[in-house]
Amino acid sequence: MKNDAIKNDFENLVENGIDFLEKAIAQLEDEPKHSVINFYTGVEIFLKAPLVLDHWSLVVAGGERDREKYESGDFVSVSFEDSCKLLSKSLKNKNGLTKEAKEAFNKVRIHRNRMVHFFHKASTKKEKEAIRLEQAVAWFELNKFITKDFSEEFKPFLSRFRKMEQHLLLTQHYAVAKFSSPDIKNLIDGKTKGGCAFLNCPKCHQKSFEEIFDKSVPEFKRYYCHVCLERDEFFEVQCPKCNDPDQVLKVDTTFECSKCDHEISTEDFYSLLDQSQTNYNNYYDANTPANCDECQGYQTICEYKGKFFCVNCFTLFSSLSQCECCGERCTRNWESSYVTGCEHCDGRMPRDD
Repeated sequence: MKNDAIKNDFENLVENGIDFLEKAIAQLEDEPKHSVINFYTGVEIFLKAPLVLDHWSLVVAGGERDREKYESGDFVSVSFEDSCKLLSKSLKNKNGLTKEAKEAFNKVRIHRNRMVHFFHKASTKKEKEAIRLEQAVAWFELNKFITKDFSEEFKPFLSRFRKMEQHLLLTQHYAVAKFSSPDIKNLIDGKTKGGCAFLNCPKCHQKSFEEIFDKSVPEFKRYYCHVCLERDEFFEVQCPKCNDPDQVLKVDTTFECSKCDHEISTEDFYSLLDQSQTNYNNYYDANTPANCDECQGYQTICEYKGKFFCVNCFTLFSSLSQCECCGERCTRNWESSYVTGCEHCDGRMPRDD
């Protein structure tokens, strides 16, 4: 029962914090004053949530152990400074709040106090910009605190925080704050020194869109944004009608030549790319068509320049495996497939039983 009570305390606190954060997001553009107030309230709640898991009395100022008063709300909650200290002292297996997070939260706290205790509308464009950037940095630090530093504690709620971050990434301020963070900056600087190239992301507009090439298949191009996680993949091909070499295939789209307007449906991508020598005489011994275990595509793997490419999800593989039961070629090495089968068969176990 004790563990259930602790769990309920924690979950109720987190749900309440999420409610304040969602209101802060909704008010971000049109009501910056109320957005800051609700955001900081959410921050305070999330700083206290891990403490509740350790012991509910840690969030009560002075450590008063009166559960009845705690449940009725008749208590004084610990301050921001005390919450920061307790995160380091009480949770022995954690490093506590990072210096960057504490500084970011404290700036919002001071700004929130000005708004609550004094008439501060933040009406000018310059004031609003400063608030949004300040809050964006704090949002980024809060997201790290929840999804990385204390990810085990907040595990049941991580998907909801990722959705909130996806919403925030649509705002320029949050994207700038994330791009400027030491984690992302050091990652991009290191990759750049290692020879990687970065473009401006079409979604968040930061220079964080990494070009990922396979030297053996340079016409297959992939891009990944380290800020907003946007992905893009396409295949440069030659148009089969006018032979123009600068045409592009994209996943889930119909191919249309920009020169002659020739169209090819996604179902015909396979015949456009396949370079295998499969024919009527060697069909049963051929590697392709094979099944893709990434997207569960049936016979969507073709052979291209000695590698294997899925025309359904645009994934490139260096090798294939074969199911020991049904004989189907596939991209995953299914262990004990004779007994357990693969994505497209049930194996021998059901039949033997």
